[in-house]
Amino acid sequence: MADSKKRFEKLIDGLKSSDREVKLMSISALGILKIKKHSEELHNLLSSPDKEILANTIKALGQIANPSSVKYLIEFISNTNEKLSSEAFESLKKINLSSVEDVVIKACSADQPVPLRKKLVELLSDYNDVRVSSLMNEILGQTRDPELLTGAISYFIKYPSSERHTSLKMLAGNGNWNVSLVANLALSRLKDEGAYAQIKRLAKSSNSEIRQTIVNAINSHPLIEDRDIYLVLFNDNRSNIREASLEGLSMFASDERIKLIKQLISAEKDKKIRILLVKKAAAEKSPLLFDELFKLLQSTDEEIQKASIEALGEIGEKIVDRILLDYERMPLLLKEQLLLVLGCIGSPKASYLVKEALFAKERWLRINAIEASVSIKSPELIECVNNIIKNSNTDIWVMATAVSALGRLLDKKSTDILVPLLSNKDARVRANTIEALSSLKWEGLPEACFPMLKDRNDRVRVNAAIALWKSGHSEVFAELEKMSRDRSRWVRASAVFALGQISDPEGTPILIRMLHDNEDMVYRNVLEALSWSGDLRALIPLLNESNRRRLKPEFYETILDRFAQTIKD
Repeated sequence: MADSKKRFEKLIDGLKSSDREVKLMSISALGILKIKKHSEELHNLLSSPDKEILANTIKALGQIANPSSVKYLIEFISNTNEKLSSEAFESLKKINLSSVEDVVIKACSADQPVPLRKKLVELLSDYNDVRVSSLMNEILGQTRDPELLTGAISYFIKYPSSERHTSLKMLAGNGNWNVSLVANLALSRLKDEGAYAQIKRLAKSSNSEIRQTIVNAINSHPLIEDRDIYLVLFNDNRSNIREASLEGLSMFASDERIKLIKQLISAEKDKKIRILLVKKAAAEKSPLLFDELFKLLQSTDEEIQKASIEALGEIGEKIVDRILLDYERMPLLLKEQLLLVLGCIGSPKASYLVKEALFAKERWLRINAIEASVSIKSPELIECVNNIIKNSNTDIWVMATAVSALGRLLDKKSTDILVPLLSNKDARVRANTIEALSSLKWEGLPEACFPMLKDRNDRVRVNAAIALWKSGHSEVFAELEKMSRDRSRWVRASAVFALGQISDPEGTPILIRMLHDNEDMVYRNVLEALSWSGDLRALIPLLNESNRRRLKPEFYETILDRFAQTIKD
């Protein structure tokens, strides 16, 4: 605790500041850092009369998620201030209650208001514990409130209890359709035939809320008998229901599952669901899925293409002959994608085709063949990539890709081939050569990089700066500072990129100053760079930017979460 206090002393001291803004920022900062010990410091602020400080403190305690905070947060659930009540509930949902279930169960006693009990029942619904089960059973006999009843019954869907059969049977005839539905769902988990037949009928209901309730329920405790219901829901007209139903694929035998995945991929129009199906196809590793995945390689959507390449790669050598059979007759764009697939597979037959493509006439065939070679890493293909670089007539795009590949292949024999390219007339080649030689840890790189800090191309300059910093030369910050003030947004963006890659505390002040850059492209890069820095000096400035909302709130959430993770790592 002493070490933590010393490291975060300024933030902890800020909790006692007379400056309200400093206090609010310190609360938010400690919440973002998510360090359990800090919850003790925040508990003291729960008696504050300032509603905003209270709300921020409650939110921060939820982010930290220390079970010791539960007893304090529960007191706010029934607060008359709706914002405080809602914030406390959301915070409690983020905390693992396993060690403090008794606190929540006690707060859920029969003398408490129904709205409070509803929330506490929801909090306890994921915990398979005899004490929780006993509480839910008590509620079944105590209340007529439909929502509270529904919450308690739902517990027995996820955790079936034959002892509840009689109670559930009575509730299945309840006049409230929601109570009746969840009671029948709970009975179906006990394999009650009448209830199960009712659920099968309701799975075809025109009411999407009913169908959503059913799929969520059977997903929480799936049975082999649910396959007929899943077959209906796989083809639902609501995308959210179809997406949820995909969990049911595991209920089918391998051959049935493969057949279903083929049918569903073919029929699905929703991009998100289609990608999920492709990932499930990848897990099957079955050549029977080749045709559907092959069709998706021709998609204009890059995400779908990428997922399909990975899925075909997972199938492996079993599909290489199929690719070879038709490869020559395929359109150029399809050949390009298949080279990446062959790179993922990496068998001798795949390597043969990749080797041929390395010397094709078409630029992108050669580029993708080089990328495939990086994946396969065979000595023969590495030698071919070396020969591409040695050939002075090589297309400059292909050359730049080959240079980058040698850096990723980490073959030190390539060093002598790369060194002369530091003076190549093409900036992409020079920049990639610096990166490659840095990866290969070439001893002569620092001496070569110093004059390249004055290169006419900004990417070459920043790559030289990064390489020099890796070699222990901190004087590169002066050059990056100069670039960060350049009139060109591209040069400033390059400087930020370099500072992000370096992630040295010496670069933090430069980045913080650049938060005022007017170009969104540069501004985004600055936020990204600071998120990877883990430098505590950047946290308050990042919070200030989050409050300014220059970009979408979700972007700042991602940045702050990454910053917190960097601190932990």
